[in-house]
Amino acid sequence: MKVVGKIRQRLFRGYFRLRSNIHVHHWRGHGIHSPFMYSIVRNVFMKSRIVGADKHLYDILRHNGIEQKQAVKIQNLYTHCRMKGFLTIASGERLEHIAPDQLCILLPGVSLETIATIARQVSESHATLILLSPHRNARCWRFAQQIWRHYPCVSVDRRVMVLYFFSSKFQPQHYRI
Repeated sequence: MKVVGKIRQRLFRGYFRLRSNIHVHHWRGHGIHSPFMYSIVRNVFMKSRIVGADKHLYDILRHNGIEQKQAVKIQNLYTHCRMKGFLTIASGERLEHIAPDQLCILLPGVSLETIATIARQVSESHATLILLSPHRNARCWRFAQQIWRHYPCVSVDRRVMVLYFFSSKFQPQHYRI
């Protein structure tokens, strides 16, 4: 039984890896008509080095085992959007209050219950949420999809992370970049 599960998981991951490599619809911002998302693509996703002097979030992410490329993108997003604070959430943690200009980062291995609780809190406070490693299994991926379908937000699937921008100013859309 475990062998079938491992084979199924490898096929699932391989499918998404192939699909993300083939999908170049929004490459370098081509076809994105939202000025906000276009600036995110150009100033965050296309940068391979940290922009700005602040590296505090980058250091915390690297300490938690996040790859360098992902940590650079998240640090650049934090700097570009001028967010006022950030929270890194491991499994089992609870939050009391989330400010509107905060970035909430769910580390890999977070339980689905924690994801559901944090997603609800972040959507109510109109903050930004990042779910790292959403493709680690099919159940987690379906749950990541349910978030952008249930809560009005702009979501971005980067295969290694999904970003959710909860704001009443944006038209709800989903991008795969």
